[in-house]
Amino acid sequence: MLTEQLSRLRRRRGLPATALGARTGIDTSAIYAFEHGRRDPRASTAQTWARGLGARLLVVDTHGRASAAETASLIRNALVHADRNAAVQALLQFVNNLRASDILAVAALTVDEPEPYTEGWSWAIAGIVEQETAARDIPTPPWASETVGDPDSRWSPWAPELADLVDVDQVPEPLRRRGVYIEAGELVSA
Repeated sequence: MLTEQLSRLRRRRGLPATALGARTGIDTSAIYAFEHGRRDPRASTAQTWARGLGARLLVVDTHGRASAAETASLIRNALVHADRNAAVQALLQFVNNLRASDILAVAALTVDEPEPYTEGWSWAIAGIVEQETAARDIPTPPWASETVGDPDSRWSPWAPELADLVDVDQVPEPLRRRGVYIEAGELVSA
């Protein structure tokens, strides 16, 4: 996960691995080996790599809560096993995770882009991330902002036919804009 984040940051900055190597003293072949999962960097190497990108490594206590990427994986696994209820529970638990976390933990839980699985679920996760980061007045991660959805789809995690029963005025805007029809009250933990 760490090397994936550093690799994404390097690519976002448009910095070739050779330039990063020259800047940090890390051999270019080692950078490629780290980025392709053939080797794991030592902590000191990862810190040097991050500094070379103008970033810092930070340990954030998330209290073991599932991130957006981990939640997407839980949802995918539940749906593969035809357990839509478990998928919905994972989505709702993710909302609870974010709401129970401090600002740094919210940032840590939302920074990694989930692997897309199905459009509605991906849209829901992105909408929840946008809603909860905005509520904390912290930047929404680019992956969530770029997950636009389809406002005409009227998708519901419970069942497609239930979307027509949703009070549209009660759907948070980041979800409604993506075509995800979940009322705000359904996102509140009991």
